[in-house]
This record gives sequence, structure tokens and C-alpha cells, in this order.
Amino acid sequence: MATLLQEILTNNYEFLANNKCTKEISKYPQKKFALLTCMDTRLVELINKALGIHRGDAKIIQNAGTSLIGEMGETVKSLLLTIYVFDIKEIFIVGHYDCGVALTSSKDILHNMRSRGVSEQQLKLIEKDFQVWLDPYTDPAKNVLTVIKKLKANPFIPNDIPIHGLIIDPHTGKLDLLADGYKEI
Repeated sequence: MATLLQEILTNNYEFLANNKCTKEISKYPQKKFALLTCMDTRLVELINKALGIHRGDAKIIQNAGTSLIGEMGETVKSLLLTIYVFDIKEIFIVGHYDCGVALTSSKDILHNMRSRGVSEQQLKLIEKDFQVWLDPYTDPAKNVLTVIKKLKANPFIPNDIPIHGLIIDPHTGKLDLLADGYKEI
């Protein structure tokens, strides 16, 4: 039986044999926007199709729960890079209904880590981080609005960058508008 790695490498070989990606695409996003969304598996391909995004159109940042932890966490740094290096002009925050992060807690993940052999000493080092990250997250739509509020308060995000908020149905791709960033500028 083939391993998952072997399957992926075989798929890549077949892809390369059948798809000639000869057209150079710029690393600068053609539609000049950044998208922050969730890493949920149901959004793979769906979110690009639902938003009409094609290869080369946007800078896409994905993480668990469309999260934004810390004023200068990795997600914020990535967004700043898109603004100041890749010349994006707008930011879209797109959460999704039925988000798994909203259905878990720090106790859940710490329990699972404990059952997989992570020591109590190590868990104590990260317990507070997981509480701050997971426990307040109970509503994906509210989270999108919280992320927008945090980004607007960040002194490194220019005021002329519209920050839009949407939420997507992970089954149908239907988008609901939560915040129109043009109205805030």
C-alpha cells in the first residue's frame, strides 16, 4: 500500500506531465489584496472559487480560526509584509460558520496533548497562551469583527487600507458581509 507521501509525489509527477505552468506569474498580487482566512479543510478550493480568486491574484494567509493573537504576532507581520513589500491595497478577513476553533477550548487541547505524552511541566509553559487564544473564541462572526478592530487599532496598518469582514458557509460557499471597509475610510 502506498503511503500518503508516495501518493502526493505520484500526483505531482502526473500534474507536471499534464500541466505546463510556463507562464510566469508575479509575486505581487494582481488584485492587490490580502486575504486572512481559516485553515479549515472545507475551504480548500472553495474559498478561492467563492471569491473569484485565481493564481497570482492575492496574498492568502491561513491559520486556525482566522486568528489574530498579539499586536505583532506572525499573522500581523505577514499582513505588514503584504502592505509594505507587496503593495496590497485592501485586506479581507473571511471567517466561516461551523468553525472547529469555536467548538474547542484550551482544556480540550491541553487534555489531548497530555494524553499524547506531553509533560505537565511543558503544558504549564503554554497553558496561558492557549487560554488567551482559544477560550474567548466562541463565535466566528464576532471573531472576524474583533480581528478587524485589532487591525484598525494597529499603528502600523495605514488608515487608507480598507479592512473588510465576511463569513463564508463552508458547505455552499455563500458569503455574508459583516463589515464594509470602504465605509470606514
